[in-house]
Amino acid sequence: MMKKAVGFDQKIQLHQLDLIANEISRMSSRDALYQLVDERLMADIGGTKSRANARTILFKIWFLVSDEHIGLRDRALALFQRGTSEERLVLHWGMCLLAYPFFKDTTEQLGYLFHLQDEVTSEQIGRKMKGLYGERRRVEVSVNAVLSSLRSWGVLELGKRNTHTRAVKINILSPEMKKWLVQVMLIVTGKTVIELNHLAGEPCIFPFELSVLESELYSDQLEITRQGIGRLMVGLK
Repeated sequence: MMKKAVGFDQKIQLHQLDLIANEISRMSSRDALYQLVDERLMADIGGTKSRANARTILFKIWFLVSDEHIGLRDRALALFQRGTSEERLVLHWGMCLLAYPFFKDTTEQLGYLFHLQDEVTSEQIGRKMKGLYGERRRVEVSVNAVLSSLRSWGVLELGKRNTHTRAVKINILSPEMKKWLVQVMLIVTGKTVIELNHLAGEPCIFPFELSVLESELYSDQLEITRQGIGRLMVGLK
């Protein structure tokens, strides 16, 4: 069996994500952006290898996106420029989901667990992820990197004995943001359609409150269909 790629192996802070999202449109070249990000990361990360890991992750999330996600990234950058700090977090979250299946799987497992219980331990989420990715040291390192990132972003709170609780959910109000996130969710979950009433319960967006009206999802990318009586489904066009 081929080992699944892990990749997200360094704590990433919001101001680092803000930096790269802000600078992409201003920078003339990849090298200039690379240099700037490296210099700014020195304030946070002393070790050369750790800094290189963080830089790789930031670039993969916002800059070196796969061709099929460039349109989504560009829309995210436009929304980012006029977004609130909470909306910017939604955009970083969506871009992380697209860039790193490991991030998506970890947050999805957290979402499932929070649906059943109020507290989740690091060991619990570690076991779930090793079940998906194998008993590897890298998996352990990356689970810790995702958890410490989520704590620093304010979506998880650390309690006693390595237990995590969910912070207050962030309400997504902007229709443009809702459209964008729903499109991301359809791509990363691999679902052809999701029922409108079930969007809010998708586990990979557990930190967010997403309540959607049919009229808010009309777009060039999304298609609304009816199944049976009163069941509205959304899918990609």
